[in-house]
Amino acid sequence: MNRVKGSGWGLELYLVVLYVILDWVFRQVAFTSLQGIWDELLFIFIVGVWMYRIAVDRLRPQGSSMLLPIILYGAVMIVLFLINSPSNVVALEGTRVMLQYIFWFFLGYNLLFTRVQAKGLADVFLLVCTLVALYGVYQYLTGVEIPLGWVDSKETSITTRVFSIIGSPNILGSLIILALPLAFTMYFTSSSSVKKLFYAGLLLPLALCLVLTYSRGAWLAFILEAVLLGLWVDRRIIIAMVLLAVLTPALMPTVYDRLAYMASPEYLVSSERGGRLGRWDKALDYWQTSPTVGVGLGEFGGAVAARYYPEDSFYADNWYLKVGTETGWIGLLATLLLFVIALRKARRSLDITSDDFLRCMGLGILIGMIGVLAHNCVENVFEVPMMASYFWFFLGIVLAFPYLSGSPPVLNETKAAASR
Repeated sequence: MNRVKGSGWGLELYLVVLYVILDWVFRQVAFTSLQGIWDELLFIFIVGVWMYRIAVDRLRPQGSSMLLPIILYGAVMIVLFLINSPSNVVALEGTRVMLQYIFWFFLGYNLLFTRVQAKGLADVFLLVCTLVALYGVYQYLTGVEIPLGWVDSKETSITTRVFSIIGSPNILGSLIILALPLAFTMYFTSSSSVKKLFYAGLLLPLALCLVLTYSRGAWLAFILEAVLLGLWVDRRIIIAMVLLAVLTPALMPTVYDRLAYMASPEYLVSSERGGRLGRWDKALDYWQTSPTVGVGLGEFGGAVAARYYPEDSFYADNWYLKVGTETGWIGLLATLLLFVIALRKARRSLDITSDDFLRCMGLGILIGMIGVLAHNCVENVFEVPMMASYFWFFLGIVLAFPYLSGSPPVLNETKAAASR
């Protein structure tokens, strides 16, 4: 069941994959008064394009099997807002952070029409991420200065950590782990040597920049991605990762030292005193005061709390723990259920995609999304609008794959319709 394509080529979606560049422009270069709202304006603009196509081209909005899970999740968050808000202003902002970025899903799902468009969006996203990575490599070569807190005083072998235009090495690492599996699958699915050379040229700076972030959480998330790539795409990747692990002490001693330091007594003491372990302990203490419904949306462990309570708040460095502390077991279970459903439906969507190229490309996107969710265990990745927007947008893209024009027809129409 191919979609009926509206007028134009869906160029508005390319603005979404350019998010990281546009965000930097509005933060640093121009229109600084729009830096806090430019992404909302972009969303409104794309919705306007969608409404225009519905009115003029008679484009029918496509239903999605994710609609009901998203509505139920939103209902849980709204109920928690109504029954447990120590401060309505803070809680409203906290609720917005939990719900707003999910709406990018519907734009990706409804405004993707063709196989060519899907490949173009993937290529532009990879090029953008590669440019960001290349600037990170440049920072390393020039020895960019970093805050002292980014490296433990015991890790004397590390002189800098790159952050590119993003400002955080950990979030830069998260962006790269979203992009790397897609670059791998585009390389493996390309038929010509020229295309393989092109994607290999993207892979190298992305991988190098990931190393230079010295983000242990991003490294561990990529190891999970490599296992999934080996299981779903090419088993030689697992063999390559085993060889890389064996050779890491000799080839990349600083990487080995940073990973090995995590097992040292010095790291445990340092982390308990002012690092992740100490923050997690404090988050659990807060959570125990209200285990069922939490301390209130926006009240702890993230950007909203840091903005309203700058003296008493900190980033939890674990997004799930932050959600649990704010919304209790009810909110955390609703959040985890939404992610499980999203990943299952994405995988099912790829299973019924008859186009081998799209299926392989979709696996790269799905694995990148799993990597980001894994990275959230040690970082507040979804506190960053860019990462939350990319995640939900690409989920919509993947769920649209079985219905794109320019692809071979889906053989089982009943099965395809049931997945929508």
